Amino acid sequence: MGFDLDKMYCGKIRRGDLFIYEVNEVEKLAVVLQDDILNEGLPTVICAMVEPYKVGEEVFPNEVMLEKKVTGFDKDGICMLHKIITVDRRKMIAKKGELSQEKLFEVLEALDINLGRFRDQ
Repeated sequence: MGFDLDKMYCGKIRRGDLFIYEVNEVEKLAVVLQDDILNEGLPTVICAMVEPYKVGEEVFPNEVMLEKKVTGFDKDGICMLHKIITVDRRKMIAKKGELSQEKLFEVLEALDINLGRFRDQ
């Protein structure tokens, strides 16, 4: 398996960043969930998939709506906290943006719901 190093993102990766990554020669969007310190040293990054939002589609408590100004595309998206993936950082192509602190907290709260952490209190 070869990597196109010219396409690979070489900058800093931080929690809350939105990235385009490549899987099976298809480009997809994801939100970085992994801690910044781990992002500095690990060859992989834990992310949540972002899928296009379809008008009228229900957004569940373990999902977060991302407006098009946040996604960097011409469409709104849904951050799917039930679709957590590990991405080889060599497959991360481009940073599209970063979540505001408020939106990142929404994402982390939805992740807590998905993991059942509300039951731990």
